[in-house]
Amino acid sequence: MSGIRFPSPVYRQLSATLLDAGGVESCAIAYAHYVAHADAWIVADAAAVPEHAYERRDRISAVLKAQYLLDVANRSRVTGMAAILIHTHPDCSNWPAFSTTDDNGEAQLAPYLGRRGAPVPHAALVISPNGCRARRLGSGDEIGVWEVDKHLTLLSPRPDGEAQERHDRQVRAFGEPGQRLLKSLRYCVVGAGGTGSLVCQQLAHLGATDITVIDPDHIETTNLNRVVGSTPATVGFAKVEVAAAMIRNINPDALVTGLQADIVDGDVANLLPTFDFILLCTDSHASRAVVNQAAHQFLVPVIDMGVSITVKDDVITHITGRVQMIAPELPCLTCTGALDGKAILRELRTPEQRAADPYVQGVHEPQPAVISINSTVTSLAITMLLGAVTPVPTRPRHLSYDGIRGRVSELAAAIHPECIVCSSAGAHAKGLSWPMPVRHAPNDGEAA
Repeated sequence: MSGIRFPSPVYRQLSATLLDAGGVESCAIAYAHYVAHADAWIVADAAAVPEHAYERRDRISAVLKAQYLLDVANRSRVTGMAAILIHTHPDCSNWPAFSTTDDNGEAQLAPYLGRRGAPVPHAALVISPNGCRARRLGSGDEIGVWEVDKHLTLLSPRPDGEAQERHDRQVRAFGEPGQRLLKSLRYCVVGAGGTGSLVCQQLAHLGATDITVIDPDHIETTNLNRVVGSTPATVGFAKVEVAAAMIRNINPDALVTGLQADIVDGDVANLLPTFDFILLCTDSHASRAVVNQAAHQFLVPVIDMGVSITVKDDVITHITGRVQMIAPELPCLTCTGALDGKAILRELRTPEQRAADPYVQGVHEPQPAVISINSTVTSLAITMLLGAVTPVPTRPRHLSYDGIRGRVSELAAAIHPECIVCSSAGAHAKGLSWPMPVRHAPNDGEAA
């Protein structure tokens, strides 16, 4: 998700304030952590320009005082954040466009912020009653504008193109704009096992064209009962290779990247801000902790899923599943108590560190797994994804599945106001300025 990412409800509140200014052009400043390898601006703060900071303004122009712009540049330099210069075109009846006046103003502001502000790309954003448009400050390079919460909303102009005939029945459900956005997103599937392989299959059928699959493991004989796409002939192959081949067979147009790697390693976790949506399909607490934090730190929405079958005295006592979306204004996995701190510390250790520690327990007993139960939970997760990026009106973002009673229930959970992950006191919208809980290479020190 390159471009500007606003955590909800920042954009909506700011836009409403600016456009409710009696028809005159209004300005605001946002400050954002710039993530270069994702070409993304993570908005940490935004506010309307105070009245006293205007030199003059009317319905078609607004000029800010030099002292105020100096204050903006100084804050940018001190914090290391990019400044996003925002203004309105209140009379625009369509998507806004940058005017010649905007071009001339940015021609002076871009080198000014380049000298006095942080050494990062700054941006400009124009808002009208019908949408917005953004670009790198002083250039014609347009960038997308997103708002992230229980929906992933593209606020700037949508992707062009027509839906393929093969997706006709989906288009009849949620329309061509929804299908285009669904197709245009960059997806990451973390884990290519029982649920992850099913996620890959469903994404391919839905028309996703850019999918990265991350998993360190190979197909084993015991995987053949539940890993979609696996056959006896694929035993010994990397799971990501099998997933990638399946996706391409379903959708030859898809760009698929298979990474045989572990998401808890720092160089792999570094890729997370480059995606638009992440499907978390692993039973590792450490990998879930990494992706959970990335969701808030880089404003990338995540859907986490898990399945459990409990057997006692050869009798199934529980069949449960859980699906939870992680995004601004939603509780994270830390808030819902879904993470085990001791397991995270254990899993972040290298094999050599585990072997050297006499208190670390050995390999855990394999858990029961059945493809039909995995399929049920995966389908709940993909339907939740559709509710987040298309007009499909599915509202729940935290579900529990009871396979014995045949019930799917919506769960309620509170956001902890001082959560280290999803609150403003923690990693939320901090970008690269906040450390990730990853496993570092031996020469980089111990795991966080």
